[in-house]
Amino acid sequence: MKNKIVKTLAFALLLFVGIVTAHYLDLNDKLLFKLFQNEARLIEKRGFIVKQKTINEIEKNLSGITYNNTTDTLFAITNSPRRIYELNKKGEVLRLIKLKGFKDTEDLTHIKDNLFAILDEGKSGFYIVHIDKNTQTIDISQSQKEFSLDLRKFKNFGLEGISYDVKNDIFYLINERFPKKVVKVQGFFTNEIAKVEMEEKLMKSNFFLSDLSAIHYDEYRDKFYILSDESRLLAKIDNEMNFEKYLDLDISKQMKKMKNPEGFTKDKDGNLFIVGEPNIFLSFIIKP
Repeated sequence: MKNKIVKTLAFALLLFVGIVTAHYLDLNDKLLFKLFQNEARLIEKRGFIVKQKTINEIEKNLSGITYNNTTDTLFAITNSPRRIYELNKKGEVLRLIKLKGFKDTEDLTHIKDNLFAILDEGKSGFYIVHIDKNTQTIDISQSQKEFSLDLRKFKNFGLEGISYDVKNDIFYLINERFPKKVVKVQGFFTNEIAKVEMEEKLMKSNFFLSDLSAIHYDEYRDKFYILSDESRLLAKIDNEMNFEKYLDLDISKQMKKMKNPEGFTKDKDGNLFIVGEPNIFLSFIIKP
C-alpha cells in the first residue's frame, strides 16, 4: 500500500515538474489552460454572431489587422507578398495596397486620421506611413518616421504585433518568443525622443500563452488583448495587468478552421475580428 502511495506521489511530482519546465521553456501551455483555467469566458455565444470567411483575394500569409475609426473599415496585412487590404466588417476586400522596400510585414495599427504604423519583423521595427482613399502603393522610403528595436535571440522569433494608445502616445509591441515580451514605447509619435519600457508585470501573470502573436489596446474601454497562435487563445487583460478572460479557438468547429491565428482588433462598437494564415477571417459581431 505504501509503495502504491509513493509511486502515485512520485508520478504527480514528475508531472508537476514536467508542466512547470515546459512552461518556462516556452513550450505549449494549452495543457496548463485546460487543467487550471477558470470558467471566465471572453465571449458568450448568445451575445455574438460568429462567422468564419475565407478571403479568396488573399492567397497566403494573412498576419495582422487593425480597425480604422475614421473610415469604419478594417486594414489587414500580409507578409509575403507584402500587401495591405482594406476590408469591410464582413471580410470583403475593398481594395489592395502594395508595399515596397519592406521585408517581413507582420502587423499594422491605425494611429489617427490617415496615419498607420507598419510593423516589420525582418527589419525589427515599425514605420509611420500615410494611407488615404487614393493610396495604391507605399514605399518604405516614404515613411514619416521609423523606430527600431531588436529583441531576437533567434532569427524567426522577433516583433510580431503592434497597437497604439492615441491618448497617451504609446505604442505597444510584442516579441513573439525567446523572449516573450511586451514593449511600451511612449512619446515616439509626438516627440523625437521615446521612452522604452518592458511590461514585466504583464508577462509575470501570463501562464497560458505559449507565444505572442498580436496585441490590441482597446481605447474605448481601456483594456488590452493578447492573441497566441500556438496556444490558440485570445486573452483579455484587466487594469491590474492580470489575464482576466479567454477565448479558446478550439471550442467550436467554426473557430477551429482558424489554424494559425495571427492578428486581432476590435471596433468602436465592441465587435471582435481575428485573422490568420493563410487567408481566414473570423468575426464576432454583437447581436442587436
